[in-house]
Amino acid sequence: MAVVAACASEQFPPGGPERHAPPRLIELIPETNAVNVTTNRAVFRFDEVVSELPSGVESLDKLFLVSPNERKAPVSAAWHRTHISLSPRHGFRPNTVYTITMLPGMTDLRGNSIKRDTTLTFSTGSTIPPTAIRGVIFDWVKGTVAPKALIEAWVPSDTNTIWVAMADSSGRFLLPHLPGGPYTIRGYIDQNNNRRLDLRELWDSVGVKLTDTANVELLTFIHDTIGPRIAEVRIVDSVTLRLTFDKGVDVNQSITTALFTLKAKDSTAIPITTAVSGRTYDSVLTNRNRARDDSLLRADSAKRAAAGGVGARDTAAQRARNIQRQSRRDSARESRVLKPSKPSPVTDAVLSLGLPLTPGSFYRASSIGLRNLLGHPRTSFLVFTSPKRDTTKADSTRGRRLHGRAPAPRDSTARRDSIPQRDSVP
Repeated sequence: MAVVAACASEQFPPGGPERHAPPRLIELIPETNAVNVTTNRAVFRFDEVVSELPSGVESLDKLFLVSPNERKAPVSAAWHRTHISLSPRHGFRPNTVYTITMLPGMTDLRGNSIKRDTTLTFSTGSTIPPTAIRGVIFDWVKGTVAPKALIEAWVPSDTNTIWVAMADSSGRFLLPHLPGGPYTIRGYIDQNNNRRLDLRELWDSVGVKLTDTANVELLTFIHDTIGPRIAEVRIVDSVTLRLTFDKGVDVNQSITTALFTLKAKDSTAIPITTAVSGRTYDSVLTNRNRARDDSLLRADSAKRAAAGGVGARDTAAQRARNIQRQSRRDSARESRVLKPSKPSPVTDAVLSLGLPLTPGSFYRASSIGLRNLLGHPRTSFLVFTSPKRDTTKADSTRGRRLHGRAPAPRDSTARRDSIPQRDSVP
């Protein structure tokens, strides 16, 4: 019994130089692409002893995806020093193509980790069909891809048997070798890595009819019955507020002044002249700044050309070409980043006020009937305080600037100039 226990323990092999390379996979059982397989387990064999519980993994089975599997009977993974065996509770089903993926993270006893995934494909039937469901999954509200999101597929008439995959770093996923027919495809961002869709996790699903290949797009978001609420109020300037919501707004709901109210502490209503989405506000501001920069560049080029002749004109022209080349590179870089086919939902709004905020006063901003992405409305409010005027900094700065000189008379316009001016954005 002592000998058996010793053989089952993890130990560093004695002697020899320390190894820094990760474990190397030397055998897969069954062989990949094998057909007519009759076995009750799949084996991943390595050239050295691997860790029974690699760092950052709750259990060994979390390093493997077995597709298809039974939702109510997950596949178990067993450690055997130099190999890992995977066994479905009810065995591998007949006439079924299996895809088993070992995810990155397998380590040896020194912590050297395998960085890439490995896929084993075999069939308990006579063929491996070339069918595939491909797609991309996004965090729709953020407008970014969702790497490592979990993908599930099932036939509507059999929700217990599921095909599974994981999205790569670019949000792309592949479900290969599925039998033809109708499927429900669901993807979710598994925040706690328990391989279950929990209440507050983002998800999306679509239906497809698979004959040969199919392509899908999944736009994940929180599915609940509670509408958006105001999570933050930021004062852009004395007549401009930016309201941030805790979730996306219904894409069919336009941002208008009718959705918001603003009241002072004494319940006096502050008029709201315009309301636009944060995306619209930022776009207008960006275009305005770009036009200003272009105008300054043209003026500088003309000035240099007039003062320095041809050489100066060439320098200015070269500078303009450099800016254009950089702009093209930036555009090309952005075009390579995958984006959802639908615009991301609005998550903030910018309000322009008819009266300036009074420094140091309390206000109550309210949203009325904002709908979430499933159409459920909500009314919410948030109380905030406008900052007090800080005259100490201005006075101390003036004192430092006039150090060593006769005192200058107080500028009566300084206080007015210190109030942020309105940035008129339509």
